[in-house]
Formats: sequence, C-alpha cells, structure tokens
Amino acid sequence: MMIDGKTRTLGLLGDPVEHTMSPLIHNTLSETLGLNNVYVPFHTKAEDLGEAVKGAYALNILGLNVTVPHKNEVMKYLSELDEGAQAIGAANTLVRTENGYKGYNTDMLGLLREVRSYGVELDAHDVIILGAGGAAKAVAYMCGANGAGHVYILNRTVSKAQAIADHMNDFFGKQNMTAMSIQDYHKLPEKKYIVFQSTSKGLYPHIDEVIIEDPAFYQMVSVGIDLIYKPFCTRFMSLCRQAGAKSYNGLKMLLYQGIIAYELWNDISVDEKTADMIYQKLLKKTRDNIILTGFMGSGKTTVGQLLSEKYGYTFIDTDQYIEEKCGCTIAELFSKKGEAYFRQLETDTLKELNTSLTHAVLSTGGGLPLREENAVELATLGTVVYLQITPEEVISRLSGDNTRPLLAGGNPEHKVRDLLTYRTPLYERAADLTIPVTELTPEHIVEEIISKI
Repeated sequence: MMIDGKTRTLGLLGDPVEHTMSPLIHNTLSETLGLNNVYVPFHTKAEDLGEAVKGAYALNILGLNVTVPHKNEVMKYLSELDEGAQAIGAANTLVRTENGYKGYNTDMLGLLREVRSYGVELDAHDVIILGAGGAAKAVAYMCGANGAGHVYILNRTVSKAQAIADHMNDFFGKQNMTAMSIQDYHKLPEKKYIVFQSTSKGLYPHIDEVIIEDPAFYQMVSVGIDLIYKPFCTRFMSLCRQAGAKSYNGLKMLLYQGIIAYELWNDISVDEKTADMIYQKLLKKTRDNIILTGFMGSGKTTVGQLLSEKYGYTFIDTDQYIEEKCGCTIAELFSKKGEAYFRQLETDTLKELNTSLTHAVLSTGGGLPLREENAVELATLGTVVYLQITPEEVISRLSGDNTRPLLAGGNPEHKVRDLLTYRTPLYERAADLTIPVTELTPEHIVEEIISKI
C-alpha cells in the first residue's frame, strides 16, 4: 500500500497489542478492496485511555478497535452506543461521527456470523454458556437477540452468572436465562444443547485444561463452539468430537468481528470470497505445525524427528501413518491397489489430520504436495518447509534402496532426474520456506529451519 495525503488511519487501542492479528485482517482488506486505509496498533495504558480517544478524534482517525482491558472503560468517552454495546456493557469498535465516536460491539455480531457460517441457527435451540466473563455476556446477548430457547449460564461463581442472566432477562423482557454452578451440570435437563465455551481454560500454553472433564457432559452437546482459537483444537473441542458432536474454535469470530468493524468504518459490504481469503491467512498464522516436504531421500523423516524433539512436538510421518492404518507397506499398496489409490489415501489422511493437528512436525511423502487439493490443505495446516536436494545427492543416498516403488525397474538415475524436474516447481509452489539440504547433516538442517522460522 502507498501512503499519501489521502490515507485514512485505523487503529487498535489495547494493553498489550504486540501479538494482535487485527492489522493482518484490516490491512489485507484495504489492499484487496483498493481502499486507502492503513491500520496500526496503539499501545494504550488505562490511565491514558480518555486522552487517547480524544486525541484520535482530533487527529481525524477514521475508526478504532478496542481490546483488553479497555472495552468497558472506553464507553464513558464515546458520544453514543449501539444497542449491542449498551446491553453487553462493552464496546470493541469505535466509528467516527460528527459528534465523536460511536461504540459498537462486533464481537457478538462476529460470533453470530461464525455460527451461521457452520449452518447452525440459534432460533428455539437451548444453549449452555460456560463462564460468566465479558465474552459470556456477549454470547448471552447474541442468544437473546436471535431467538435462542433456554440459556443456561454455568460458572464457578454463581453470582457472576446470575448477574448476566438477570440483566439479559430484564433487557429482553423474558425469563429464559438461568444461572447455575458449573458443578451442577448434571442437573441440566437431558437433551442436546449448543454449547459455547467462553472461559480461558485451554488457552495456549495451558492446552490440556478444560472447564468440565466428565465425558457424560459432552453427550449433551450437539455443537460445541470454543471462543479460543489458539490452540486450533482445544481439549473442549476434542471432548465434543469424541462424544460425536461437531466442534469449532473462535478463529472465524476473530475474522468476522474485524470484517464487521471494517464494514462500519467504510460503509461497505465485504463478500465471502474476500473473507475466506483472509481466513486462510489467519489459519496460517495460528497453526504452529511444521510440515516437511521434498523428494525421496531428502531426509524428511530424520529431520522431522529431530525437530519434534527440539520443540517438544508430536512427530508424524504420513507414509508410516498410512501403513499402520492399512496394515501393509507403501510398496504393497502400490502393487495391490495402484498409485491413484495411494494418492487418494494421502489426501484423506491430510484432511483427517487437518481437523485437529497442533504442536506437530509432519513429514510428508514425496508425492503428497503435487496434488492441488493437498497443497491447499498444507497451506492451512502450518509452515511448509521444502527440503531441496540435488539429483546427484538423491542417487547417492538411495543407491541400493529397493523399497521405493517409483524407482523400481528401468534406470533409477534417469527416473530421479525426470521426477525432480517435474516435481521441483510444485514443491516450491506449496512451500513457505525452501532449505537446500545437499551435503548438510540433519542437525545443520534443523538449525537452518529453526533460524528461519
């Protein structure tokens, strides 16, 4: 983007702001839509919040997001509030008007758009909200405003849950929200619920924590939505899936609350194709997996095992994974079922792993990145590292190896050169990072990867 005299500034007020992904969302929107805006984070201390809002308006800043810990306090410095911000008692988006900034709460609107993107409708469905913080209050308002059935708010401190239930029952003029101790979940009516996990339990790095451990609770879940998006698959989500329920994280909520803010600032509508493109970028940022690609003999398995030890990650070799699942070797699969069958197994395996894999190093088969649909899956799974090797080094390393189906029969040297000529541009296209590995030890390759990641 070219900044000039007509560029409008957008920004974020928060403390801290160093790890925010909002600039990725908003600056990508500006670039994609051709709007002359630039979005920057402003590290704002609590004692400076009022002056920051006043100064932003004086500087003609078009709009602002507000994040922790300022969403409640910022309301006193605004000229007006929309209904959602008033009901929730928090504003995360400030829109410039003639008299000052108007406050909106797009968290709730973003969550609603996420829920609907999965084909889930709240109308007449009973809901459980786990937790009673600011996020729970936004979820409760969303449920009340969109016709949910009965809403049960479960929290360790019942008085906090009761305060939300009383407020929303008064606001909507009906008694359909009930506060309960989280320990009393077994007293809930036996039926299926849409469940929102709004606590910080399971947030990275405490990925093994969950607010309710009992598998019996998850038998009541039809759809589970965790507002956490890192890790990509929380323990809450895993327990939902083990019980046969669908589960999702809060990454699309982050996406849509940002998009809705951008729409308010610029009085536009963002199409789903653009939203999906930005979602793919967010996926790349939030997935911490490392995927190794490259030709046979490039050392993917050895390097992957060393990398997993360095990071304390799970190590998965896709060929070994498939062999264990099928109960036979790759060579036997090629012989009995053919290459097309095996390639489809690779795709199915990749899609399976992509639903929940986190904190992992993945070593892929040499042909896996060649399929377009596999390259798309890899792009959202994590950082793809291509281990680049010369044909001479491959021939040297694989001399006497009879386990490679693609090199069986004929002239293996000729096959290596032909395959590498065809595959190299496809490897490069699918990679975020290319590491030349010829004449490097596995330890040196690992050091190269770590230094660049």
